[in-house]
Amino acid sequence: MLYMAAGVFCFCVLDALTKRLTDDYNTWQIIFLSRVVTTILILSLVTRAHRSIRPLRSSHLKTHILRSFLVIATTWTFFECLRYITLADAVAIAFAAPLFMTALSGPLLKEQVGWRRWSAVVIGFVGVIIAVRPGAEGIGYGTFLALCAAASYALLQLWLRPLSGREVGHNIIFYTTLFSGLLAMPMALYYWIWPDTIGWTIVLAQGCCSTIGQTCMIRAFRQGEASMLAPFEYTGLIWAVLFGWIFWAELPTTQVLAGAAIIIACAIYIAHREARKKA
Repeated sequence: MLYMAAGVFCFCVLDALTKRLTDDYNTWQIIFLSRVVTTILILSLVTRAHRSIRPLRSSHLKTHILRSFLVIATTWTFFECLRYITLADAVAIAFAAPLFMTALSGPLLKEQVGWRRWSAVVIGFVGVIIAVRPGAEGIGYGTFLALCAAASYALLQLWLRPLSGREVGHNIIFYTTLFSGLLAMPMALYYWIWPDTIGWTIVLAQGCCSTIGQTCMIRAFRQGEASMLAPFEYTGLIWAVLFGWIFWAELPTTQVLAGAAIIIACAIYIAHREARKKA
């Protein structure tokens, strides 16, 4: 539980740092720089721990490459949405990912989803509608990007399931980071603006938060059950509201909080039902 809470905190700090960078740099450059730092950190940690890079050998490179396309889609849409909506709104909408995962697990992985989980999915999407507040002109561009990020993250997690138990954690982080960075590089160089001292400091902090956060998440799920850890993932909304208020004087509306509460409750219920099914 401590690992999970620490991982969520690191990712919220990462999101806040990213939102700060969007004021001065293109999203592709932000993705590329964060991937470079994370790749170097993971490579150095593995080399230091094992005195070799042999532990990074993998027989699933094709899967890692294909996953990197979903990583790019998820990262770009979420980072880009931070330009247009508040940090708390983005995080609240991103909580819809477990709903997408449950809805897509049937047609994509041929998993059986019972009526209880389908009911939770439907109610959860009602919460999404409340949170996004569609008006006469539809939903805003930033909100649309946040929804796309949630959907692509769900696909990314479903794609991770075949690797579960067959690939070590540091390989998943390393190759996903490496290949997604290579994919982002051409666009990053096209929009390149040389960072100043503050920019480099934030980028370095980004990479550290990403590496620590992913490591904590992997250790959390290795030691604890998903249904027990699921509620801690939603502590991210607390940090998002706090950071948004401190750094940008942003506060989420009552509708967003109400919608987020419905989404979180349904997601926790889905995690509970999946745990019972596995048992």
